[in-house]
Amino acid sequence: MFNVLPEKDVFPSFQWDSPMATEPVPGALTTSTRRYGTAHFMSSDTSTKASDFASDDWLLWNPGPPGATPPLVKHSMETLLRVIRTYPKMLAKGFQTPPILHFTHTSPESILWPMANCLSISKMWADQSDGATDIIRRTIVQEMRSIFEQYRSLDEKHLLAALQALTMYTVILMFPGRGQLSVSLVDPAIFLCLQRVVNYVSKTGLLLTEERDCKRPSWESWIHVTAKRRAVFTLYLLHWSYSVYHGLQSFACSQLGFLPAPAPKFLWQAENKDKWEHLYYQWLVQWGEFPYMMHEFAAILPGTALEPRTEKWLEDADELGVLFFSIGTTVHPCVQWW
Repeated sequence: MFNVLPEKDVFPSFQWDSPMATEPVPGALTTSTRRYGTAHFMSSDTSTKASDFASDDWLLWNPGPPGATPPLVKHSMETLLRVIRTYPKMLAKGFQTPPILHFTHTSPESILWPMANCLSISKMWADQSDGATDIIRRTIVQEMRSIFEQYRSLDEKHLLAALQALTMYTVILMFPGRGQLSVSLVDPAIFLCLQRVVNYVSKTGLLLTEERDCKRPSWESWIHVTAKRRAVFTLYLLHWSYSVYHGLQSFACSQLGFLPAPAPKFLWQAENKDKWEHLYYQWLVQWGEFPYMMHEFAAILPGTALEPRTEKWLEDADELGVLFFSIGTTVHPCVQWW
């Protein structure tokens, strides 16, 4: 069901320690500023074009002069980092999975090696003793290097697990020490490699044919593509907040606009296939021709009331959805978030 793409890789070979490149990746187009509406969703190909995740898309946040970060942007950055930094410890504790992971991705019967390694490293990070920070950092960099060297040879399931693991590793690299208050600097080459992985993953498809046609997909394929979108969303949030914190260039999120907004909590946390199928049919009836899309966040107006579609989506949103909602409504006027 999830096979390696037969198409030729668009990325040339690269060195781990190469400096951060600002020129477009070969084969990728410059960023698009178009808006993604209903017609685009209904006619969209299920595999994302490389141009939607082009190199320059990660470099569109202009920090301005020192100290010029608007208060709302700073508040949004702090909120994101406070929430996302809890994800590795959530994984390590094992009581629940972070919202970017489905419970099937961490169960002993189905966990894959990239996530199994990530789970072990997350536990090591959560339980670290004094003076172990450097060991943890080196371990993570080594694991990330291994994934960067082989992700293009992985099948779909292992590629997703690798993307999820990279997301968790990036969080830990920002906060490697116990009780750390500041955000550590991360080698720019790591973000370059992450960018290439996201570009590659986007070509494997971020939207199912059944989603486009408003039909029910299989439970397994829906979990897979939804988890892919959640990992990509979280990496974008991470990179944006990291860049705001350090006053660096970052990206605009307009290229995410064509994707469905984070799925409802009752679907993402459905205990089994039968319950999920029953709930999915109800969800289809609720939304009719097309679901709530990421670009619709940009249309939210100030005030305590919401337009009907946004309110209906928010009623069912999970933690990741609420996080996107809160950030989108405050950051959009400042940095053209969508």
